[in-house]
Amino acid sequence: MPKVMGVLTHLDGFKDNKRLKVVKKNFKHRFWTEVYDGAKLFYLSGVENGRYLDREILNLSRFVSIVKLRPLAWRSTHPYMLADRVQDLTDPEALAANPKANRTVALYGYLRGTHMKGHDRVHIPGAGDYQLDQTEKLADPCPIPDKERKRLDERHKLIYAPMSEVNGVMYDKDAVYIDIRKNAHEEKAEEGEGERMLSELQKVDTISDRLASQQFSLFSGAKPVTADSVRRPAMFDESVDGQDDGDSDSDADTDADLSDSTVDGQESRAISLNDGSDSEDDILQRVGASDSDDSDNDDDNASDSQSTARLAPIHTGVKRVNLMELVYGTAEDGSLASSIDTDDRIKPVSVGGEIDESNLRKFFITNPGDSDDEEGSADEGEDDAGDFEDLEAGSGSDDEKSGSGSDDGASGSDDDESEEEENEFGLPADKMKKLKNKFDRVYDSDDEDGEKKDFYQQQKDVLQKYVDDTRTEMDELATINYRWAGEYVKVVIEDMPYEFMQGLDPTLPIVLGGISNEEGLSLITLRIKRHRWYPKILKTGDPIVVSVGWRRFQTIPTYFMNDRIKNRMLKYTPEHLHCSAAIYSPYIQPGTGFCAYYMKRAHNFGVAATGTVLENSQAIDVVKKIKLTGLPEKIHKHTAYIKRMFNTSLEVAKFEGAAIKTVSGIRGQVKKAFGNNGVFRATFEDRIKASDIVFLRAFHTIPIKKFYNPITSLLSVTYMRTIAEIRRSKNLAVPNKKDSHYKPIERVVKRFNPVRVPKALEAELPFKSKTKQVKTNNPARAVVLDKEDKRVADLLGQINLLHKDKTKKRREKVQKQKDAYAVKRRAEEAEADARRQKKRKTFFRREGQNQKTPNVAKD
Repeated sequence: MPKVMGVLTHLDGFKDNKRLKVVKKNFKHRFWTEVYDGAKLFYLSGVENGRYLDREILNLSRFVSIVKLRPLAWRSTHPYMLADRVQDLTDPEALAANPKANRTVALYGYLRGTHMKGHDRVHIPGAGDYQLDQTEKLADPCPIPDKERKRLDERHKLIYAPMSEVNGVMYDKDAVYIDIRKNAHEEKAEEGEGERMLSELQKVDTISDRLASQQFSLFSGAKPVTADSVRRPAMFDESVDGQDDGDSDSDADTDADLSDSTVDGQESRAISLNDGSDSEDDILQRVGASDSDDSDNDDDNASDSQSTARLAPIHTGVKRVNLMELVYGTAEDGSLASSIDTDDRIKPVSVGGEIDESNLRKFFITNPGDSDDEEGSADEGEDDAGDFEDLEAGSGSDDEKSGSGSDDGASGSDDDESEEEENEFGLPADKMKKLKNKFDRVYDSDDEDGEKKDFYQQQKDVLQKYVDDTRTEMDELATINYRWAGEYVKVVIEDMPYEFMQGLDPTLPIVLGGISNEEGLSLITLRIKRHRWYPKILKTGDPIVVSVGWRRFQTIPTYFMNDRIKNRMLKYTPEHLHCSAAIYSPYIQPGTGFCAYYMKRAHNFGVAATGTVLENSQAIDVVKKIKLTGLPEKIHKHTAYIKRMFNTSLEVAKFEGAAIKTVSGIRGQVKKAFGNNGVFRATFEDRIKASDIVFLRAFHTIPIKKFYNPITSLLSVTYMRTIAEIRRSKNLAVPNKKDSHYKPIERVVKRFNPVRVPKALEAELPFKSKTKQVKTNNPARAVVLDKEDKRVADLLGQINLLHKDKTKKRREKVQKQKDAYAVKRRAEEAEADARRQKKRKTFFRREGQNQKTPNVAKD
């Protein structure tokens, strides 16, 4: 919280100045604890006549205007942007096909913090992590005025309020947005011509909608053609019906259906051609698929004739129909008036059954030549036909390739085969040539004469290489699209979930924060403390939401304390102390502050804990205390066999050498396993009893739960509930285990027999070690007083009572005299202090005047 300043009031309730100073100091340090060290705290002395003092309010106003607040280290080291405008750039056709498709969103705002690169990773609180697709600098919508103006005219007013109710015009780099939103009482009003035109411009239709509403006529007076009247392209089939559908407007159809025909005695299959939709590669694939059986023929002549036969049905009957010849009857060839369906957009490639190779090349060559140049030499035609045969045959037989190509091509293939045979590495010739050139550049001498360079020249070459590499790197850095703080930028993000735009609320701020190098997940160690205003302590294992940096995520913390030896797990956080916590989250810079809260607020105060990040690590060892108990099975002097502590010998092997102890305090050690049922041998410093309970204190490593759930409040919120919330939602009672109940401890007092020493042994012992028998006196006997003794005893008692009363009165009198004397002494000391103070002031005033007098005389 960098922009926080405290004001302390009600100070007039303190009458003692010393007490007031103590309170101010305590409040100041408490305020520093909650905000940060050095936070400003202003003091208001009190209220007079229901108002604060004018002078203090004036000082507070000046103090607010000149106070220097501490900047946040996180914001100063990360780029971020508060979006003031959001725009959906998704293609309307994609939205019409799939309304739940991912969106392309553009966000506008001022960049703050540090610079941002063109394709950085950013985090949007409430939406998740995204990759920037494009960043672009725009003109400042509210630039700083060039000069000071005494009044603000209408043309000088700058109103920039995107996504608000303010009407206006927004100028983008490639578009102008005009907002003509109306109020509720103006919706029923009739629109003018200009408003109607703008309303029509705002309606965005897809291309399919616009095409569906369009129609056109091929000839004057003909029936208009619409999208519904156009037939779908015919699919490839072995048997295609060649009859026409009988429609009078066959010229508008985009397909040419060719029936089965026979050319030169060869049977051909029907293939549908569509010049507008099918590419040349598709035609090749269809031709290859139609005659895959004929590609295995070894005879060259038969292969050529079959290729010609395959091409014939494609182009026969596809010749453009000459309307002039049909109308005026000047056509010489009767086949021109055939009843085959033709398309006016398909170019003829055959005339009278003969294939026009110049036109055929345009379908199969990647870079066709000039369409006007249709004449060529016979050799060129043969080469082109050979190229066509290579594409047609694909990975066919070598005989086909050799037969279809020219003599030069055959010689070239023989050379390639010879090069492949000579290459012992089995690599292509071009790759071997590149490797040889690279070897020559690295290992051959730069000089033609083969002279070696001296040391000086070699060092110069090394330095020059460093310079060249540096220039190359600088040139690459210059191409990076940097956006600097203070610029007004446009950021485009692709693959944004549709919920972001569907539930967009302009009243909620949208922040983009840079997260370069903060994407990997690891274990984070936190220093955490429960907030003093939160009424409940925190429990290990309860999911909690942590807000740190730009991120808000739900995680499961494990609280622990470090005792300089190990990290001991805590079930609950301490009441008023700091502790450590281990969570699973993305990388966080050490020293970053955070706050934690629960998803469902059950109390008036929401912040549950605060703290700082200590370190990022891949493993954190947190241990928990366990106490294993066992019973003696056999006892042999200082050795005993313990049972019911372990279950297998493998468990015993893990605890060999561990220290054990009995309830009576006898220490021991685990030795070896005895059998496979968990019994082990242990040694003790003294003989134990069969009734003793042996226990072993150990520590068990607790695995940190790796749970990371980012809070996507702008999309769809899914979070983990605590066990208590699940029980309340399902009306489940808390499990009641009998073993978990506290039971009263009943300890039986053991009575041991007295030690009996034999008389012979006692006779040999020294006097100090012999048993002593002490004789006690008989109890006092009861005394019965006679009448005279009783009268004397009563008289003595009365005399003692009088003496005590006189002594008490004398002490009270002396105490009163002491109190009066103390009051008198305090008054005398006060007068003496006043005289001494007055005398001291007089003395120092005189001394000050005496010191000033010589200085004046010197001047």
